[in-house]
Amino acid sequence: MVGERAASARRGVTALLVGVAVAVPAGCGMLEEQRFERSAASMEQVARTVREDDDPTRRPREIGSLAFEDVYRDGDRVYFMLGEVIEGVDPYGYVYSPNERPVDHDDSDSVDSAFEHIRGPWYHWSDTY
Repeated sequence: MVGERAASARRGVTALLVGVAVAVPAGCGMLEEQRFERSAASMEQVARTVREDDDPTRRPREIGSLAFEDVYRDGDRVYFMLGEVIEGVDPYGYVYSPNERPVDHDDSDSVDSAFEHIRGPWYHWSDTY
């Protein structure tokens, strides 16, 4: 009887841990999306003013509810880099692209850029090397 209770308790703990492991990442994604929604207007103000030749140390790193590793302009696009999958590799974040849907047309480099539309001029962005 004691063995059955212990096995039942282990199954209960395992189920709880699996539930937490699934819920936490999903919840973190929701929190980031909520922070983006609260920050989008401030991010757009920055996107309209940042220039390609701006000093990187003078660019804002915290905008609204989000913190960025870098904010930079590349042509008509402004990149808001949240982080990298591995330090120095595979950056990701948001792109403000008011004139066109961003597409990775550069087949000459080893970078594969992906863009997923959020709303209006905003896209999720990630690079894979």
